[in-house]
Formats: sequence, structure tokens, C-alpha cells
Amino acid sequence: MGIEMKLKKGLIAALGLTAFLAIYAFLGFYLLPALALKKLPALLQEKTGQQAQVSAIRFNPFNFTLAMEGFALAAKDGKNLVGFERLFVDLDALESAKLRGVVLDTIELANPQFNVERRADGAFNFADIQGTQAKAEPDTNNSGGESLALLIHQIAIKEGRIHWQDAASGQTVSENLLPLNLTFHELSTQAASSAMGDLSIGLESGGTIEWHGDFTIAPLASKGHLKLENIGLARSWQLFLQQILPVEIVNGLLGLQVDYALSEAAHGLLTKISNGNIDIKQLEISEKNQGKSLISVPALQVSGISVDVNQQQVDITTVSSSDAAISAWLQADGVVNYQALFAGETAASTAAQPAAPAVVDSSKPWLIKLDELALNNYSIHFFDYSLSKPLELQLSELNCKLQKFKTQDAGKLPLQLSSKFNKTGSLKVGGEMSLEPFAGSWALDVQDINLKVFQPYLDPFMKLELVDGDLSGKGSLQLTVADPLQLTFQGAAILEGLVTRDQVKNKDFLKWSNLELTGIEIDLAKQDFKLAKVMLDHPYLRFNIKKDGQTNVDDLMVSQIATKPAATAKLPAKPAVGKSAEPRISIGKIELKEGKSDFADYSLILPFVAAMNGLDGEVSGFSSDKDAEAKLALKGKVYDIASVAIKGKYQFDNGDSDIALKFTNMPLPLITPYMAEFAGYRIEKGQMALDLQYTIKQGQLAVQNKLLIDQLALGEHVENPHAVSLPLHLAIALLKDSNGKINLDFPITGSLEDPKFSIGSLLADVLVNLVTKAALSPFKMLGSLLGDDKDFSTVAFAPGSAELAVEESAKLDQLNKALLSKPDLTLEIKGIAYETLDWPAMRFEAVKDVLKKMKSGELRDKGEKVRHEYIELSDEDYQRLLAKFFGEVFPLEMDRSLLGKPRIKSNPDADFYPLAQQKLESVFPPDPQRLNDLAIARANHIAQYVTDPGGISKDRLYLLATELNHTEAAGGIKTLLSLGASQ
Repeated sequence: MGIEMKLKKGLIAALGLTAFLAIYAFLGFYLLPALALKKLPALLQEKTGQQAQVSAIRFNPFNFTLAMEGFALAAKDGKNLVGFERLFVDLDALESAKLRGVVLDTIELANPQFNVERRADGAFNFADIQGTQAKAEPDTNNSGGESLALLIHQIAIKEGRIHWQDAASGQTVSENLLPLNLTFHELSTQAASSAMGDLSIGLESGGTIEWHGDFTIAPLASKGHLKLENIGLARSWQLFLQQILPVEIVNGLLGLQVDYALSEAAHGLLTKISNGNIDIKQLEISEKNQGKSLISVPALQVSGISVDVNQQQVDITTVSSSDAAISAWLQADGVVNYQALFAGETAASTAAQPAAPAVVDSSKPWLIKLDELALNNYSIHFFDYSLSKPLELQLSELNCKLQKFKTQDAGKLPLQLSSKFNKTGSLKVGGEMSLEPFAGSWALDVQDINLKVFQPYLDPFMKLELVDGDLSGKGSLQLTVADPLQLTFQGAAILEGLVTRDQVKNKDFLKWSNLELTGIEIDLAKQDFKLAKVMLDHPYLRFNIKKDGQTNVDDLMVSQIATKPAATAKLPAKPAVGKSAEPRISIGKIELKEGKSDFADYSLILPFVAAMNGLDGEVSGFSSDKDAEAKLALKGKVYDIASVAIKGKYQFDNGDSDIALKFTNMPLPLITPYMAEFAGYRIEKGQMALDLQYTIKQGQLAVQNKLLIDQLALGEHVENPHAVSLPLHLAIALLKDSNGKINLDFPITGSLEDPKFSIGSLLADVLVNLVTKAALSPFKMLGSLLGDDKDFSTVAFAPGSAELAVEESAKLDQLNKALLSKPDLTLEIKGIAYETLDWPAMRFEAVKDVLKKMKSGELRDKGEKVRHEYIELSDEDYQRLLAKFFGEVFPLEMDRSLLGKPRIKSNPDADFYPLAQQKLESVFPPDPQRLNDLAIARANHIAQYVTDPGGISKDRLYLLATELNHTEAAGGIKTLLSLGASQ
């Protein structure tokens, strides 16, 4: 009985266990998956607002594995947002119980797909997920206890795919990331538990992304290795960068390898990067929407990159690149293209930049270290479109090497740079520099820089063509950015084969075979500029004076339109820091070899053309130092006939000088143009020798002239209205000796700031001083003869009057005495009336003449014929006719009182007649005939005075044409007198 009962109980227990297992299996294998398959899509749609579907859900209640297949979450437009073929989860229940948490052996996601779209308005497709979330209730059961432990032995995402589509730029671009494979081992929320992971992503457009490392959740930390290979930069620009960068990346492949370490700390996230390498190939950058290429870099390598974000330090071992081409240009508005491209980026990037993590000290500058920068075979094309004719400059075969660069290091940084300039020239820079403060010491070597390329910079200012010329030079440059700027230079320069051509006449203007500058020493801070020697080999200059007196240099200058400077904000005055040093300039020696010049003066009646050649010599001691004295010794020839020699010294500080100029065997017919211009005669014959010795001391000029003229003979008269009338024939006859020679030795003294000497001016001095000083200034001569310094060339009159004042009559009395003592002199009188001074005094009579004409008309109506000139108006007639005339001219301004008395409406109480006279005078315009009559009367009064009481014969008087002066006369009302000579 007992055994049967036990068996029965055992059987019941077995049956119960079997039933439980059957129910458990039914629930686990069938019911729960079926309910989940039915309810899960609706639940997801309720939570997300999107359509969800699941093909199958399987659950094994015995080994606690879950499989979900065919999952898809679709947006309202029917496109899938996310989906996968299969999700497998394996729960380790026993280990979970031991851990008192959740332990998953495996989470495996097969063939997941993620579709990410950014629409034209910038919104993402995932923003459509708008399901309502239940408000989180506070956890009243957990009073600060530990969170549930989680351990996952393996997570795997296999053959994933991410589709990215972006329409925010106005055009739709897309990229597929596939396959995406990710594995994690031993991922845990337990402290200091580290998971190892691997990630690999392929890009449909080319390239791969790989990651290998570990990851810790608590605390958050990670370290590992990241590798990017053959990433297409053009596609990356299209997808992510075109709204950030102002330029377009047309082509390029990016390779990157880097080790990193991230760790969470109390004050922020600690970040370090090490063993970094960047490899960029076939990089092409151009302007957005323009197609103009900006930068082409076939290869760029950056190696040995280390970054400590928290210490704000970047270390780079090498940066190397080769065969790159860079294009830059100055736009028509004067802005460099790169400056224009990035002008709006600075403010935008500053505004968009997130706040720095707390661990980074924003006040601390970043320290950047670069062991070596090497650029090889670079080329730079520069275009200047701000000029009317665009200019192109090219640096090719550019090599640059910089070592031991540090942003916070005052140490020396070696720099080497070399390049070709426009294919024919070259430049080299080698030396060291430091950054704080910026300073450098470099050796410069410039060779064969052709100046013709810079022609567009000259065109706006001069009509001069740079035909040829090469600049070379070597030297050492030292620079320190300070206040004041410290800059020194020592070296030499050569400008070979300079040829410039006048674009107006298409003739050579200035040229030389060679210009050498040696011993150049410049100290900008001290304002010290030194040249040991300047040598000009075969210099040539063409200088012409045109018919209008301007020169060929004036023709070359392009007129500059003055522009009003833009208003600028007033800057605060700088504190006085003491007077800056005056520039000190010194040139040891200026040497000329075989100089030539072509000189022509077409402003003369007869053009003068002279060629000077064989100019040799030197000027030494040129300096701005006090008491510095320059010595000069030059010699040359004119037309290979006459010799010219200049020798002497000049002191720059005070202008003291002692110069000797010597001409020998100068044919006087060569200077005929100057004689014709001055006196109106050709020179037929003659030869001149001139010794000129002039000395300037303390501003006083002393010139000793020794002039020998042999066999001088004047030729025919040349019509020249500007020639000075000189009694040359008489003077020459008086000065010649029995041998036909004129030997003069005459001094010139005076105070001259800038004396200029030429053959023409010297001859003018001789003739004027010895022959015609009195003829050129006759009234001054008369004044000295009479012992009076009055101006006898004018006679003054009162406004509107032709009567001689007492003072002017007395002056004419003195003039009469002088004329009587010089019977060959004639007197010319030019009567003048001044509209602005004379007419106001004549308007009263003009109004009165109108009244007389009105009276004459009244008499004519009565049968009496009396010309108005002979009418004398009574006071009654004057007032009556004045009122009548005023009423005719100003009818609206006049009325009469009850008694018939005229009055002015605007001032009825005032005396009518003076105001009416004044107002009528104001509307009378100047009468040229009256003024001319006044000028004639003045001239006649003078003529009558000097002939009747003065006793001058009338045949010695000439009345010139009168003159009506319409402008203000600063010197008062004057009639002009001039003297002539009877023939």
C-alpha cells in the first residue's frame, strides 16, 4: 500500500511536471511569440507613429534564446527607417543568477539597414518619430541602490548597411556604408570591466573605416586604433562639408591611422591621440560654383601626430608634400580671393563653436610643435586682376623646409626656401627665425628677376614701357617685429640691361648697360641708409622741352584723378614718444662710365638740339651727415667738338659749395636758339670759352665769370614776339677789341636758394647787366635818376573821375623832368576804367541822364528841341521825373498818399527820393560806353598835363587802346604808363 501510494504520488508529480513543462513550452514556444508578433507592430506604431512589421519571433524558454526576423520600421512615405533580417539574443540564466544581474552570451544582429535622410529643409527623416512617451514615474522602491548589472559576452552586427541621403544643399546626394561589421566581447557595466571591440565599414564610393580597441562603460573610457583608408574627400564634401567650407573639394583620397585614449574624469573627458598619420592623395580644391582651381596637392603626408586635448598640445613629427599647385589672385576690388572666400567664415565659426570642455583652460594657448615641414616642387600662380591689364606671377620649383617649429618657443627655427620666379629668375632664402617676438635672420639671393613682368604696375602712372632689365642681388636680412620695427640689410644689387621706351614717341627714354649697388647697409630703426658705391655703365637719358614749355617727362606721367578720402573715425592721439631720428643717407661713390644724353628744347623760336657723350667721372662723399662734403669730377663732350669739365665740392648740410665749370671751343652757332629766343637774332659766327667759378657760403652766392667770345657776328633777325629788345649791334661794336674778341670778366653776387646755370642764362646775364639793364627796367632807372622810389609807371584816379589828384600831378611833374633829359624816350599812355570800382560812382549820373532824356521828350512834345546833354534839371523837375521813372520801373512797389506824395509801399514813412534813387541805381547795369569814355578822359588828362605845363612834345606821346577791367583791382584805380624809344 505504501509503495503504491508512493508510485501514485510520483506519477502524479511526473504528470504535473510534464503538464507544467508542456504549458511552459506552449507559452514559451508558441503563445508568447505569437502575442509578441501580433502586438509588437501595433505597440511600436503607437510609440513612434510609424508603421512597423515583424516577420517572425522565436523564443526558446529552456535555453532562453530569442530570435526576431524580418523587422522593418517604415516612415509615412513608405520608406524604411530601420530594419534587419534577424536579431538573436542568448540569455545565460544561471550566470545571471550568480551575477544578480543580466548576462547575455550573445547578441547578434544580421543584415541591419539604417536609412538616414536629411531633407531640403534640414530636417531628418527620424524626426517623424513623434510617439508619446509616458511620463516617467519616480522610482519609490529604489532608494539609491546599485543599478542592475549587465554583462554581454559577445555583441555582433554582421553585414550591416547604412544609407545616407542629403538634400539640404539643393541637390540630392547619397552614400552607402556597407558592409558594416561590429563585434564587442565582454561588454559590462561593472566597474573597470573592459570590452574588446572591432569595427569595419566599407564605403560604396570607395574606402574603408576600421577600428580596434577596448571600451569601458563605468567609468566611461576607451582606447584603440582607428584607420581610414582611401576615403573619397569629394564625396565627403558633398555629404557633410559643403555647407561648412567656402570651397569645393573636387577630388582627393584620405588615409588616416591614429591611436587614441579617452577616459572620464571628475573635471571632464581626458583625450589623447598618438602615433597619428595622415596621407592625402590627389587633393583638388576649387571655388564653389565657379570651377576655378585653387589648390592641387598630389601628395601630403603628416606623420607622428600626438594630441593631448587636456594639455592643449599638438606634436607632429613631419609634414611633407610635393608637386602641389596653388592659384591665388587679387580681385578687381583689391581683395585677395582667399580673403574673400573666408571673410564670412570667422564670425560664423566663432558663433557656432561649442563651449570648450571644463577640462580645457580656454585662457591657455595651444602649444603646437612641428619637427619638420618639407614642401617640394610646389608652384604658386598669382594673378592681379585689380590692374587694367591683369598681371601673372609664377613661383615654380618651390622648395621649403622648416625645422623645430614651436608656437611657444623663442628658439631659432631653421628655414630654407628656394624657387624659380617666372621660369627665368630665382630666389633663395635661408636662415633662422623665432616667433615670440617674431624675428628672423635670413640670407637672400635673388637672381635674374626680369622687370618687364611688372609693367602693369607702372602703366597707371607712366606711359613708359619696361623693355628689358634684370634685377639680381644678395644680402642678409635681419627682422624683429617690435616698436619700432627692427630691420637691417647688408648686401649688393645689380640691375642689368635696363631699357625703357617712351610710349608717346616710341623712343628710348632711360637705359643703361649696368647699374651696380655695392656695400648696401640699411638700418631702418636708426634710419641709416648706406651705399658704398653706385656704378652706372653706359647710362643714357633723353630729355626734351616741348613747344609749350612742358617736358617729355610730363608727357610720360598719367594724370591721377584726385579722389576724396573716405571719412575715417578719429583715432585717439598717441602719446608723444620723442622726436624720431632724421634719416641718415650716405653714398661713398657714384661713378659714371661713357654716359650719353640727348637734349632738345623745342620751346624756343629755333629748336635747340644737343647730344652729350663721353660723360665720365665720379661723385664721392654723398652724405646727409653734418659737415659732409661731396666731391665731383666730371668731363664730357658736346657733339664731339666742345669739351665740358665740371670739378668741385658741395657741402650738403649748409649748401656751401665751390664748383668750377669749364667750356672750351664751344661754337656759338650751336646756341643760336637761345639767342633767337632771348633777343631775336641768329648767331652767324663765333666761338666761346667759358670759365665759371661759383662759390656758395652761408647762403651767399659769388660767381666769377671769365668769358671769351671770338669773332662774334649776328645773323638775320628772327621773328619772335617774346624776344627782349636789345641794342645788340651797338653793344657788340663797343665790346669788341681790335682783334674781334670780347673778353669779359664779371662777378655775380647775391643770395640764391637754388641757383641754376646754363649757357643761355649766362649770356642773358652778360647782355642784361652790361647793355640793357636800363631798357628792361626803364622806370626804375628814372626813379634812381630822380632819387625817388615812386612807381612812375602808373597814375591813380578817384572812382568815376578823370581829374588828376595833387599827388599824381606832382609825380607827373617829376616824370616830365626825366623825359626832358631823355629826348629819345617816348611815353605811352593806356587809359583804364574799372567796372567794379568806377561804375558805382557813375550810376547817379546814369540815372540823371535818363531823367534828362525824359525832360527832353517833354520839351519836344511842346515843340522845343533841346538835346538832353544841355538840360539842367531843377529840384522840382528832378523829384517829379524821378517819381515818374520809379513808378514805371517798379509799379508794384510805389503808391501815393492822399495828398499825392509819392511813397514806397514797404517803407511809407521814409524819404522817397533817396531810396528811389538808390533802388534805380541798383538795377542799372554797367555801361561800357561810359566806362570807355572815362578811360579815354583819363588818358587825355595825363597827355594834356605832360604836354601843356610839362613841355613834352606831342610827337613823343602815344595813346594806347583803352582797357575795361571787369575784375577787382587790388592796387586801386590806375592808368598805366610805358616807355619806348624813337627809331
